[in-house]
Amino acid sequence: MVHPVSRKCSQHYYGRTYQTLVTLITGLFMVLGSAAPLSAQPESTTAPQVTAGAAVLIDQATGQVLFAQNPDLRKAPASTTKVLTALVALEKGRLHDRITVGPNPPRVEGTRVYLAEGETVTLENLLYAMLLNSGNDAALATAEYYGGSAAGFARLMNQKARELGARNSHFVSPSGLSDPLHYTTARDLALIARAAMRNATFRRIVATRTRPWSGRDWQTTLVNQNKLLWRYEGADGIKTGYTSEARNTLIASATRQGQTLIAVLLDEPRGSAAEQDAKALFDYGFREFRSYTLASKGQVMATLEVDRGGRVELAAARDLAVLLKNDNGPPPAGQLELSRLEGPVTAGSRVGKMVFRKNGKVVGSVNLVNRQAIPARTPSLGDWWLRLTLVIAAIIVVCRVGQKVRQGKRSYRYRVAGRQLPRRSMG
Repeated sequence: MVHPVSRKCSQHYYGRTYQTLVTLITGLFMVLGSAAPLSAQPESTTAPQVTAGAAVLIDQATGQVLFAQNPDLRKAPASTTKVLTALVALEKGRLHDRITVGPNPPRVEGTRVYLAEGETVTLENLLYAMLLNSGNDAALATAEYYGGSAAGFARLMNQKARELGARNSHFVSPSGLSDPLHYTTARDLALIARAAMRNATFRRIVATRTRPWSGRDWQTTLVNQNKLLWRYEGADGIKTGYTSEARNTLIASATRQGQTLIAVLLDEPRGSAAEQDAKALFDYGFREFRSYTLASKGQVMATLEVDRGGRVELAAARDLAVLLKNDNGPPPAGQLELSRLEGPVTAGSRVGKMVFRKNGKVVGSVNLVNRQAIPARTPSLGDWWLRLTLVIAAIIVVCRVGQKVRQGKRSYRYRVAGRQLPRRSMG
């Protein structure tokens, strides 16, 4: 839902005589989230202890780190690598792309969906195979199709990682099989996972628990290996992993009351330990913090009524999300602050801002732009009468001033002339 916005503002002008014609149509804007009450906050605010060699908890909306343990320590990611593989494939391809399996995928090590050489599979099905069942053959088939080879696709993966700010990582395979040159960090994986979860198709796939699989050589039901989908309220992704070098790895996400958290756990001794650590981090994050999506780029935040019933929508110029300490109170309220408006104003101009406050303190603001042009106001009959009255009054003032000036000049001449007359004698 959207949070209520207070639209109080001081007088603003639409031209010098237009101030009475600019009105605000008020609305309700609540930040995205549910009205369900939060659980009572316990007295202790101590962050949880985790057994992972490296861990990070972030808020999806803001990207802010809520918990970190060795976040920049290089670790082997195992099959959590496939999150980046899927993200790159989704950006390069389309779900209905038909991919013919080459000779290499059927021979790949590790978990497979038993693809056969020459078999044709859609990208969508390969994504389900690699993200639910962790099929290494599905990941390699995808990589060879979009990158020309595993090495070519790895270059795309590293390029995407750098774009996302994941600069302490290096990938050499699409599946995450052990390699000394294949490494990442908990912080980098959090950045990659956050970007992937912005993709609606990716979110749908990783939240899927089961899906039928009908391959040439294997028919089964794919079961998502992320057991948190069954065991934690609000869990909606993302990916598990395991190799003897990496041990157990997990990227998990959960959403409650419109707030999504992402946990990354690397180098865990057991899969069950990774699950317990993820639950503890989620409980901590939801208890202690609250994020609010206050505006989305292009979202209409207010509407102006202008000349003769015309309407101009004011939209947010950027996304705005804030993370605050959870006090179980109401969300931040927004107050509209308009610039002085004098038409004409072209569409897309900055015309003011929305300022958000909570408990009397400013927590964020976003500039507003007009989606429609604001024309110069057409004068009404009342305006013409006012203008005519002003013109007549001005003429009268000018005439009176001119008359007084002329009278002053005549009086001056008479006085001067009087002083110049000669005196006459009486004798």
